[in-house]
Amino acid sequence: MKRVVLASLSALALSGFVAPEVFAGTTTTQKTAVVSSTLNRPMTFQLSPNGLVTSAYRGSYLNQGIPSYAHLNHAYASGRVTAESLVRAAIAAGQLSPETLSDVGFIRTVDTKLASLDD
Repeated sequence: MKRVVLASLSALALSGFVAPEVFAGTTTTQKTAVVSSTLNRPMTFQLSPNGLVTSAYRGSYLNQGIPSYAHLNHAYASGRVTAESLVRAAIAAGQLSPETLSDVGFIRTVDTKLASLDD
């Protein structure tokens, strides 16, 4: 009886080491597939109007021609940057979906946030 118990415990202990190795290959393949499919897809997510203006203020759209910090406020006041041009820059950066351009409420809110930069 002691031999049966000892053999059972040994088998159980060994299965704890072997089982994770057997399943590790499947898990790695699945993770790789998820990462690959995510990397092949364009990254777009919806920023809030406030998040968009904050990102612009911090310089996230310099490559798209949108200035940062006090220069953003001056560019808005002089008409060089508009709410629509900021939305277009975020779309080009992959941070907003193209449908955002047709969202009048979103554009108005971005305009309001831009106007309040000097407050």
